[in-house]
Amino acid sequence: AEAKAAREEMKKFRHEYSVKMTKLKTALEKYAQEYPQKAGTQDHPIFSSEFHQNSASADQLQRQEQLIRKLTADLKKEKEALKKEKEESRKKDQALRKYENFYREVKARSAQKAAQKTQQQKQHKAPRKASTSGQR
Repeated sequence: AEAKAAREEMKKFRHEYSVKMTKLKTALEKYAQEYPQKAGTQDHPIFSSEFHQNSASADQLQRQEQLIRKLTADLKKEKEALKKEKEESRKKDQALRKYENFYREVKARSAQKAAQKTQQQKQHKAPRKASTSGQR
């Protein structure tokens, strides 16, 4: 519970800090536009300040963190989808094996019945030949 509260406080602080820094950055940029120096903007005290340079890298870092979160979420979704596909594939393979076993059994029974029928036909024909040949 304390950890959750601490995390919430940290999120709140980060959000408030981000809002304040964004406002400050906007104000500084507005100032820079209203009071440009005639020389290049690189010499401008605001743009050459350590804060402005850190602010730009902080924005870049924030974008990278968002990208990482998005990619992590996408990866998690893909893993779940892959897991589902594997499970479906496993079920299909299992059903296919059952079907193949059933087919083999039916084929074996059919061959056995055909062999029995052939055997029965041979047995029925053999006595007839003996009885017809004996009558002549």
